[in-house]
Amino acid sequence: MEQLLKSRSWTTPQQQWLERIGKQFKQETIVDREAFDQGQFRDKGGFTRINKIFEGQLEALLTEMGDRIWQAS
Repeated sequence: MEQLLKSRSWTTPQQQWLERIGKQFKQETIVDREAFDQGQFRDKGGFTRINKIFEGQLEALLTEMGDRIWQAS
């Protein structure tokens, strides 16, 4: 997760979301679009709102995060 945080210049809200998403990856094997429309993510606006924070790149980011996690293990 740290590598991803250092890989780009993230805004503060993006950094906060990355940390939340990282925690979710630790709890769940798969974090996909559906996961963002449930639980804590739904309460914060769901996939649509969070995707806007990441300028429409949330799905690509999730793929990258998943790849990094699997490579690390």
